Amino acid sequence: MKANMREHSSDLVVVGGGPAGIFAAIQFAERCPDANIVILEKTDRLLQKVLISGGGRCNLTYDCNDPRELINFYPRGGKSLLNIFYQFGPKDTIRWFNSHGVDFYVDDDGCYFPATNRSQTIIDVLLNHTNQLGIKTWTQAGVEKISIEKENLYRIHLSSGDQLLTPRLLMATGGNRQALKMIQALGEKVIPPIPSLFSFIINDNRLEGLPGLTVSPVKLSIPGSKFSQVNDLLITHRGLSGPAAINLSAWAARYFHEHQYQLPLEIDWLPLLGNIEEFYGALWQYRETHSTRLITNRCPYPQLVHRLWERLCQSTGIDEKTRWADLSKTRIRTLAQELRQGHFKIDGRNQQKQEYVTCGGVDLKSIHLKTMQSKLFPNLFYAGEVLNIDGLTGGYNLQNCWTTGWIAGNSMSGIVE
Repeated sequence: MKANMREHSSDLVVVGGGPAGIFAAIQFAERCPDANIVILEKTDRLLQKVLISGGGRCNLTYDCNDPRELINFYPRGGKSLLNIFYQFGPKDTIRWFNSHGVDFYVDDDGCYFPATNRSQTIIDVLLNHTNQLGIKTWTQAGVEKISIEKENLYRIHLSSGDQLLTPRLLMATGGNRQALKMIQALGEKVIPPIPSLFSFIINDNRLEGLPGLTVSPVKLSIPGSKFSQVNDLLITHRGLSGPAAINLSAWAARYFHEHQYQLPLEIDWLPLLGNIEEFYGALWQYRETHSTRLITNRCPYPQLVHRLWERLCQSTGIDEKTRWADLSKTRIRTLAQELRQGHFKIDGRNQQKQEYVTCGGVDLKSIHLKTMQSKLFPNLFYAGEVLNIDGLTGGYNLQNCWTTGWIAGNSMSGIVE
C-alpha cells in the first residue's frame, strides 16, 4: 500500500464518465438526493463520445418508437434490448432532454439532433444537472484494480494511490480493454472486444482521384458470406466509407476479425435496377437507341457521378472514343458486371474516430437485464457499451447508453418502473 494512500467512501461509484455512467448517476441522485456519488473518468474530459457524436452535432437517438423494429439495428444484443426498450426508449430519451430545455429536429434519415446542431448542448445539460445534484466527478482518475471486501463492499484502487470503498459499483467504461480485463478478473464472463463501425482501406485505381464522391444507394456484399448492406457509400482517400461500408463492418465485425480485415468485396453501384439479367437487357436496349453516342460522354444513370462512370467504363476497356454501337454483347455483359458485380479487395480497416464502437464486452447472460445487475455479484451494475451490445450508426449506440444507464440508475436506487 502506497504511503500517501487516501481512502474515501461513497454510496455509489461510477467508473466511466461517458453518457451511460453520467446518465445513470443522475437517475440515482434524483431518487437518492442525500447520497454521496463519485464518477471516475480516466481522461481529462467527461462525455468525450457525446462531443464527437454525429460529427460534433450529437446524434442523440433514432426516430423509432417500436422496440420490435428498433432492435433490428443492433448486430449484437438486439434481442436482449427488446424488453428494456419498452422501459426506456427513444421517445423517453427525447422527453427527458426536452424537460431539461433541449429542442430537437429529425433529419431525413430519422436521426435526432439538438436544434443548436451542437453536441455541447447535450453535454451542458448533463454536466449542469450533475453539478446541481452534487455528484462529484473525478477526471484523470484511472482505475488500476477492483477488489471485493467483506460485506459486499467494493474497493477501487486508483492510479493516484487513492482508494474508494463503496457498497454500489457501476461499470460504464465502454469498450476499454483494461477495464474489461479488471471485470474478467472479478470472475465475470467477457466476450473479447474487437472493432466495429470502421471504413475500408481499398487500394484500387478505379477509386483513385475520387475522394468525397457519394453514391446512393449502393449494395456492398462479402462474397462467400451472408453479409451485405444497401446504403449510401462514400469514396475516401484510402478506400470506402459511409453508412453502407460502416454498417457492413458492424454486422460482419467478427467475420472481418477472423479474416484479419483482408476480404473480397462486391459492389453493386445500381442495386435498384433489377437483377443482373434484367439490367443487361436494359443496357443492350440503351445501346440500340443511342448507338452513335460516345459512351463516356454521358452517363445513363443519374445516381452515378460522371467521373465514376468514366472510371468504371475505362476498367472494362472502353475509352473516350468508343461509341455504344462499338460494343458487342460480350462487352455489354462485361460492363453490366462491372456496374452490378464489381470485384474489389479490402486491404484493411480505418478506425471511425467519430463513431468508434467495439463489438464485445460483458456477456449479457451474466446480467439481470431488468436491472443491469450482475448475476454473480450483488450491487455490481453495468451500463452502456461495456456490455456486449453494439448498434449501427444513427444514434443507436447512444440510445443503448441512455436506456441501460436509466435502468441501472433506477435499479441502484431501488426503484424500477
